[in-house]
Amino acid sequence: MGIRLLIDVILREHVHKPLHGDALFIGRQTVPLTRERALAKLQSYGIRPAIEPASIEIDTSTIHLRPGFEGNISDVSFLRLLGLRNIRALDHSSYEKAEIIHDLRRPLPWSLRRSADIVIDGSTLDNVFTPATVLQNFARLLKPGGRLFMHNGASPHDTAYVLTTPMWYVDYFVTNGFADCKVYVVVYNEHKFNVFYVDLAQIEQRRREMGRFLSSRPLSIVVFAEKGPRSTWDKLPIQQDYRSPEEWQPYLANVAAILQAKRPHLLASSTERFLSESEVQGGHIYIAPN
Repeated sequence: MGIRLLIDVILREHVHKPLHGDALFIGRQTVPLTRERALAKLQSYGIRPAIEPASIEIDTSTIHLRPGFEGNISDVSFLRLLGLRNIRALDHSSYEKAEIIHDLRRPLPWSLRRSADIVIDGSTLDNVFTPATVLQNFARLLKPGGRLFMHNGASPHDTAYVLTTPMWYVDYFVTNGFADCKVYVVVYNEHKFNVFYVDLAQIEQRRREMGRFLSSRPLSIVVFAEKGPRSTWDKLPIQQDYRSPEEWQPYLANVAAILQAKRPHLLASSTERFLSESEVQGGHIYIAPN
């Protein structure tokens, strides 16, 4: 698995609110940056490397490394550049030398609950039979104030096993009272992409019409979520089409609380807009490059 699209998301979040504490990768992650490119990327964000360039480790853990990825830095070194020290990986097997072995389709042991300040996942939910259970376990892994970064497929163009919708993510984090949640739809045109933000401010007005997104092009979904002091993990969302008036009240109260977070956008398009207006419905806003 890899975090290519999450690199800028993580760096923008670090500029907004520096990452700290215990970090956990869900599986070993490939980072498509050489030492030189990694240092240049940090410089572009005004981030001073927390370690010396000579101590940046090259990825030797990824098995069946794709051509062109040789010589890229390790996932651990990427976070060490930002000043993090306690960095581990969790996987269902020791295949790529993860430090923690646990099947996230199963209940989380007490030793792992509230064990991470940062959780980074580069494509798990689209490859498991029980994505809801895994998402709940992500929430349980986080300490209060912890932050989650995810990137998953959202169309059958590649190897996704399960497909979820943007509102599936929004509803989970809203229903469980997270402090912040940003959900982005990424639409690909070969190596270029457009990014659309799910605008939570439109939910109350649109209600049942919120979240529809139509495109024949490959799609993926990038999610950022921040756990609050009172966030839960076990509340099950109800799709907006079937939410009762009584159920809408606490839901909209939680949306209003998230809208107070005022976090800047963490992802932008790589090119000018190529997706037509007719393909974008339901409260999605295009985010231009830069």
